[in-house]
Amino acid sequence: MGRRPLKPIFQRNFALFAALIIFTGSGAIHSFAATKAGAACSKAGKTSISGGKKYTCIKSGKKLIWSKGVTTKPAPQKTQAPAASPSPSPTIEKLSYPTSKEVEALDRIVESALKSSQPRSADIDFQIGPGQQSAEIGQIAKSVLDSALRTASIMELDFDVPVKIYVGNRDWLTPKMPAGTWCADPIIGAPGSGSAGYCGIENGTIFMSVDGFLEIPGSGAKRDFTKGADKFLISFSFAHEIFHLIQGIAALKYANSKGFYNPFWLNEGGANFGAMMTQAAIFNLPFSTIRIYIASYSNCVDGSKPAKLKDYISNAGQRDICGPYYFGYLWSEYLIAKTGDIGALVNLAKADSAISKDLVYEAGKEAEFEEKKLALSLKSAYQIDLEEFIQQAQSYSDAASKQFDGWLKAGKPILPN
Repeated sequence: MGRRPLKPIFQRNFALFAALIIFTGSGAIHSFAATKAGAACSKAGKTSISGGKKYTCIKSGKKLIWSKGVTTKPAPQKTQAPAASPSPSPTIEKLSYPTSKEVEALDRIVESALKSSQPRSADIDFQIGPGQQSAEIGQIAKSVLDSALRTASIMELDFDVPVKIYVGNRDWLTPKMPAGTWCADPIIGAPGSGSAGYCGIENGTIFMSVDGFLEIPGSGAKRDFTKGADKFLISFSFAHEIFHLIQGIAALKYANSKGFYNPFWLNEGGANFGAMMTQAAIFNLPFSTIRIYIASYSNCVDGSKPAKLKDYISNAGQRDICGPYYFGYLWSEYLIAKTGDIGALVNLAKADSAISKDLVYEAGKEAEFEEKKLALSLKSAYQIDLEEFIQQAQSYSDAASKQFDGWLKAGKPILPN
């Protein structure tokens, strides 16, 4: 869904120290299973990565076929230093990151999931508009793609629809937005204030808007997408939108729904969790270290009145960023820690066939319907009582916010250094 960019609370530059996989090519990027040299392909210039080789769709006579393929160079693997002479990062070694029994559990759960995951294959048409800033944002998004697609593997989901990813300015993006979707809206969509968005499972479209990201809210300053916090923002935002696509796939597969099946806080908070996992994979850092980035919602961290989970079960017009994006993220953390299952981010849809018989929709009572659906889904999937969960999740998010508040007031970093 559309969102405002995160508001940075500092101006220091941070370096990305993990190697990022950069896809090349001026046209589309495609990843398929079992591409074979000489087999027919659909469009000249398309590329496919399969079996460690990169194939290009070329013209041979009157036919389009896959080329012989070029062996791709694997990303360099980090080697562990001998026990006798360790060389840890001094910055990370000195910092004691906020933790709890839930955060310790999340570290174990995420580490285990990332170890066993590989990127899911996907049919992706990746188009980048004109201009240097479009190129910079596009390069960051491409470098994140493999890690973002690993979250689909963790959720045990396949991409059954072609995906279209557009990166550019408003004028270039506007005619590409699917008609009738929020992405085409002149106020909140790509032609308007939208910075990034997922347009729906029917069209499989994701956009990243240069204009939407360009200005730092409240400052008038321009972003530099080649450095530190601004570069990280693009990486995080793109992974967030990829996770929305994964949520859409889960809703369609398990609940035959073309919209979002999860409650609003879990849609947006869960997408932020998926984006955090992606950054943990890119940086090869513990989840507990990466999750500090949620404190970039600084106005939410030090807010005097926390949001309440029940107010964000249904989408009432995206009233602010604190409820679904910040507190929703913390509620999502707690759900995963309580269940021990990252799949909880999308698994409520699996309960649809078991609970649908007990649900009756009444016009004008959407909030009551969504709350009952959540209660039944939690009970069916995980034997969790909704009221008990709400109380515990609220307590967890309050405690986490106090930790983040102390972290920010101490002037500690919210990005890897």
